[in-house]
Amino acid sequence: VFTRSESGAWTQQGGKLTGSGEEGEGQFGRSVALASKGNTAVVGGPGDNGGVGAAWVFALSGETWSQQGTKLTGTDESGTGEFGRSVAMSKEGTTALIGAPGDSSKAGAAWVFTSSSEGAWSQQGEKLIGSGESGAGELGRSVALSSEGDTALVGGPADDANIGAAWVFTRSEAGAWSQQGEKLTGSGETGEGSFGGSVALSSEGDTALVGGPAD
Repeated sequence: VFTRSESGAWTQQGGKLTGSGEEGEGQFGRSVALASKGNTAVVGGPGDNGGVGAAWVFALSGETWSQQGTKLTGTDESGTGEFGRSVAMSKEGTTALIGAPGDSSKAGAAWVFTSSSEGAWSQQGEKLIGSGESGAGELGRSVALSSEGDTALVGGPADDANIGAAWVFTRSEAGAWSQQGEKLTGSGETGEGSFGGSVALSSEGDTALVGGPAD
């Protein structure tokens, strides 16, 4: 972690972050995300445990970063899902979205985790999978969250033989997640565009930007 002083100089804050409980060559740091105030971080390690993958949350206290709870893994993950290949975090750092594009033979999935007031993290609902996915779409290759963490955008660039697609999910007041509408595809896409290779979501969650790098 690096911070900027009022004069514009950047300095490292504390030592490097490493994940407690990491198994093998975890690729810790393949994906990262920060809360708006920069006091909570989520770090993905998709190579952990032979490619099952994991993610870690760190919190800042004063000038010291420390791991918050145990590493996160996805309930019902199937095979070497590469959980943690993509991560996103809400503005307040209380909701994390984690993608695993290798889940279920590369169909892919994403998981939502929320934190309690005591800093304990737990999975919220079942893993997110995309209705209308065609083939091994690698859903979860990219993820994004709205500021409040109530809207999630998940890319699957290998959908429909690498044409690609993206899916929107929303959270109800009761904390249940469901897909919103049909999968998103790009009008005018040419060839195997890998639509969904990158995604971004506006603060309010009402505008989505989706990249197709192979178009």
